[in-house]
Amino acid sequence: MIIGRWKMDDKKLELSEDFINSIRDLNALCSQQEDSAVAMLYRLMFRHERNIDILDSYADRIFDALWGFGGEYAEEDYRNYLQYLKAVVPEEYESHKNMFEEDLKMLQDENIEEDE
Repeated sequence: MIIGRWKMDDKKLELSEDFINSIRDLNALCSQQEDSAVAMLYRLMFRHERNIDILDSYADRIFDALWGFGGEYAEEDYRNYLQYLKAVVPEEYESHKNMFEEDLKMLQDENIEEDE
């Protein structure tokens, strides 16, 4: 059964119900993984973790969610992480902030191009 259709330059791409369900399930899994990473990152911050490798292993999943692979609060959560770095691991703050701002700018530029 075909339930999705997509037109690309006068060519039709038909998507099966199984494919669409697989994508839906994958999105749900990504969202759950991001929720788990967020919870663990906040737990680590609550415990005043200073090991940047451990912190980044969870923060990177949140950072990926900025690109649409996860939750709607990814930007807010990553900003909270930056504030934590500024207070507890200040030597790491500037590089993380710059990376975050560069990616946000790329995202905004990409969204502007899509709107045109």
